[in-house]
Amino acid sequence: MSKSKTYSLYLVKLGTTKFKDVFTETSRARIESGEVTVIQSKRLGDRATAYIFENTPRPAPWLKELHAAFQNVPNINNRSSSSVVVFKQAGRLFATSFAHGWQYIDDTKIESDFGLRVTINSINDSNVKRVDSNHLGEAMKGVSQSAFQRDLQSFGIDEALELVRKISGRTDNDAFASSLAGATALKITKEMELTDLADIANEALQRFVSNDYAKTGFAIIDKVRPTLDRLMIAALDAQAVEAIKTGKDDFELSMPGWSEDDVVYFGFKGPRLAGRFPDLLMSNYRDALGDKIEELDVDVIASKHGVIAEFNNDAAVKKIWSIKKALIGSVFYKGGLYAISEGDWFRLDTNFKADVDSSFKDLIRDWKQKPLKIIEKAKPGGKGKSKKMSGFESELSYNQRCAAEYGQICLDQQILMVPSVPYGKFEACDLLDIDNKKLIHVKKSSRQSSVLSHFFKQGANSAKLLKLYPEAAMGLVKLVGKRGGGSAAKKLKAALGPNLSGWTVEYHIVDAPRNDGSFNIPFFSRITLRDEARALKGMEFNVCVKFIAT
Repeated sequence: MSKSKTYSLYLVKLGTTKFKDVFTETSRARIESGEVTVIQSKRLGDRATAYIFENTPRPAPWLKELHAAFQNVPNINNRSSSSVVVFKQAGRLFATSFAHGWQYIDDTKIESDFGLRVTINSINDSNVKRVDSNHLGEAMKGVSQSAFQRDLQSFGIDEALELVRKISGRTDNDAFASSLAGATALKITKEMELTDLADIANEALQRFVSNDYAKTGFAIIDKVRPTLDRLMIAALDAQAVEAIKTGKDDFELSMPGWSEDDVVYFGFKGPRLAGRFPDLLMSNYRDALGDKIEELDVDVIASKHGVIAEFNNDAAVKKIWSIKKALIGSVFYKGGLYAISEGDWFRLDTNFKADVDSSFKDLIRDWKQKPLKIIEKAKPGGKGKSKKMSGFESELSYNQRCAAEYGQICLDQQILMVPSVPYGKFEACDLLDIDNKKLIHVKKSSRQSSVLSHFFKQGANSAKLLKLYPEAAMGLVKLVGKRGGGSAAKKLKAALGPNLSGWTVEYHIVDAPRNDGSFNIPFFSRITLRDEARALKGMEFNVCVKFIAT
């Protein structure tokens, strides 16, 4: 009886027919020079070839695997040696590697989601053991694991916000495999020999092209899918550069979500990119480039040019990140819609995007009277700098002025302490408008995807706590009594009523308009806003977004 073993199986892209073309250029050179041992066999698929890369002599425990399928395998005593076996089955090329042999494979020739698609078409969405996910709204990457099989939704995967990158679990069909793990490679475990991979590959290919997963919880991956293919990523990067050079409004610049501190000013890193600005705008970058914009290419935006941010916190150092990492926007390419967030590309389902965009537009409200403008401050550029730097006042300063202007109560940075409720420390809102029953939340700039998503969730969470827990609402009344006096507390208590009926959660975003005069936020933040707004409306809150032009 065969022992239970694990192999990693790769599917080679259509168009690659020569076995040697599966390898990197450097590896091919080693093969063609005769440095690599090449052995052929008819016991694995239609035909198979083992490529053995020999290095420093050490014991090699994996050689016994090759003996089961090939004759005349050399006696190699080297643990650091490795091998790649390429075989043909069902008209396609497959590869499996031993030791570090996978390093010799050219990943541009490999189907980047082969393992993932086979796995989601093979395991039940209630039998998931591990999920590697990327939470776009909050820019959080993580791994969820369970010692027992669990339902997919128990991992917290909420529609397209958490994208499955690698998933593993036990299969419903033990004849195919005992357990599977899928990403680019299909890692398959069962009682088998190397020669059994031909039949497994044939079955895996059928599951790769199947759409059965669309009838399960795994259908979420079609809404927003990470782009892993290096050739596609290079093409999309080139499309983004072309859009920047031609002045198209497809992309803007953002700040990654590693800080919520107020930014004093933004600047650009790179030759001739002088000047400091209160807003992070693509137009400022284009202007700073001048006639040098024609020389812009992917390498420049990825490694040579960057964005600089200086924060209001005196102790904070300047932060720098690449222009590519700062890009937000989307582009149509070869019939697909792709979006970039913090340097990573994702393919979007067009219907899903249309729904998200429509929900966002429905939430935007105009001002009945012109809102208070945020104050821009200027200061000298400092030593060695001829240009002045300008930045906006802090959110706290702006909120305090709004409260005084409109008769509201500023609760920015005022934390409610209610130990008896979940997450008993929270900020109710930035501005409390008792007369108009509004919980107002304010954020400078609409260019930070993860920070904006946190902003929307924070506003929704505080409203839910105030509605569901009377002690939280009473805590707010007490806080208002301290901040605005007894009469304000009494008025608030009456306005809150037993269930906050008629109250509105209102998000105010201070930002510069886009080139066409409209306002926008990153797509992945729009997903978060849509979902949080739906939840709040289900609890009978009104929800809206208003923009304040800089």
